[in-house]
Amino acid sequence: MLSEHILKNLWKISLGICSVFGSERDFDILTKYKNFWQKATKNKIKFSNELLYGILSTDSYYLTKAYNTAAKEFVCNKCQVFNDEDIEIRLNEYLSGSNITNLFNKKRHFLISLTPKEKSSFIDSLKEKNKYEYESFSLINQYDKSLPGAGMLAFDISNYTSLCRLGAFLGYLDENKAHEYLVKSARLAQKNYSSFYEFAVSSTVGILFCKYNIDKNYYNLQLERLNKLLTHPKSYFTNLDWNEKL
Repeated sequence: MLSEHILKNLWKISLGICSVFGSERDFDILTKYKNFWQKATKNKIKFSNELLYGILSTDSYYLTKAYNTAAKEFVCNKCQVFNDEDIEIRLNEYLSGSNITNLFNKKRHFLISLTPKEKSSFIDSLKEKNKYEYESFSLINQYDKSLPGAGMLAFDISNYTSLCRLGAFLGYLDENKAHEYLVKSARLAQKNYSSFYEFAVSSTVGILFCKYNIDKNYYNLQLERLNKLLTHPKSYFTNLDWNEKL
């Protein structure tokens, strides 16, 4: 068993690897530590700020600048957070369900109200009228049975997690507050999903739903990313227990 402290902290940050920000830098950190999971099992891994932030520590000026730029791209451009007041507002929005998630739910509930024949006819009718609506309803129909009642809430939770981590990295949240907020998102995830698989699929559906004009390459890229999260031997999702008591 992993030590309780390190296990809980790793679990809290793990949900961020399927956010819009992505998992590349987390995998860089997990790879940096030789035998990371074996050492974690023996309580020989310190939960450092590097792990909390998901940003590699480096003495390189150019890498430091690149990491800061990537963090600001997500926090400022994607999440529209520019100070400590903004981050509180945005985090609360993610926890209660963002506008895009509410739109997904509205469309999903509409499809559920239709018979299979009506559903098929409705989606087909959109093909020539509105490509975005056709793609979004098709996506919902394709994954509907794979998603729990919470739908793509995982998309908001994963982005919330990344915003907590990167917000702390940029100084918009102090470390203690970041940990406090990460507990909220972790418990919300466990309440609404039954496994890392279900959570990761739901978040990926959210990423696809937000994309206007989903081409084949983008779709395949997201499926490859999802597969890596769920099967890579160093991934959080292949080494942690979904039902861990938080």
